[in-house]
Amino acid sequence: MRFLRSAAAIAATLCAATASAQSTVTVYGKLDVGLRQAIGSEDREVATGGDSRLGFRGTEDLGGGLKAFFQIEHRFFGDTGGQDGAQFWKGISHVGLDTPWGRFALGRQYSAAFSLVQNQIDPFGGDTVAQLRDVSMRVGGITKVRVDNSVRYDISANGFSAAASVAEAPADGSAPDKHVSAAALYRQGPWFVAAGVEDPSGAEDKQWNVGAGYTVGPAALTVGYSSGTTAAGADATGWMLGLNWTVGSGVVKAAYGQQERDDETYARKLGLGYHHALSKRTTLYADIGHDAEAATRRTGYDLGIIHTF
Repeated sequence: MRFLRSAAAIAATLCAATASAQSTVTVYGKLDVGLRQAIGSEDREVATGGDSRLGFRGTEDLGGGLKAFFQIEHRFFGDTGGQDGAQFWKGISHVGLDTPWGRFALGRQYSAAFSLVQNQIDPFGGDTVAQLRDVSMRVGGITKVRVDNSVRYDISANGFSAAASVAEAPADGSAPDKHVSAAALYRQGPWFVAAGVEDPSGAEDKQWNVGAGYTVGPAALTVGYSSGTTAAGADATGWMLGLNWTVGSGVVKAAYGQQERDDETYARKLGLGYHHALSKRTTLYADIGHDAEAATRRTGYDLGIIHTF
């Protein structure tokens, strides 16, 4: 009888533990296809303004303030269905733990400086011919959006977010060093400020960024600055201004920025656009980009539709 009571108590404990370990998995995605003429090209084509994607993310409540999480994301071209790049899970592929002391993740993931600074300033989010992120916030081809074989730590509280990431040196020996990045962002009411540093895998390359934003009424204003040194030892700098202006169901977007390499102007670009939300998940967009330093065909456009799920 005593054995049966003990067995029943153990079974009840296991059932309670199982019930408390709540888990969720979410499937999400984005399809982006439109008509494009790229800057520097005479071709008019059906193309994608930004990568389409299919992803899975999930969490499991482990109790005691601990949660396990994962995320994998495939990137592809919506106009052809072809895979973008060699890696199937190009967008992200990581797993980790959320704890009371911060978030720890391992795998292929965004660098700290990219997610907290470089990707916060451009109104176009790095997409379409109008984007300024890769012109002014990621100068000289120095930085990495994502890094393989990386460890990342994030912490956030009271509007303050900070992150640090480190990745192994490339296994093929193409660069000698580990990739290291750190960044912080503080958001309070209508404004934010951010700063970050990145030391990629080369012996000489490095970059730092600062940025800020302020929202007043329907207008969200941003400003950013970047400075760094390429793997070849060239100096590179960039700056940009951005604007998102909400008008009813749409957003008017504008940005202007420059990039210099060894004191010579490399890019002077203006981006203009209008994005109209048909629903929470479907948006039409019309964007124009003009780079005064382009060697040929200085103006391009994207007209497209985005659907997210």
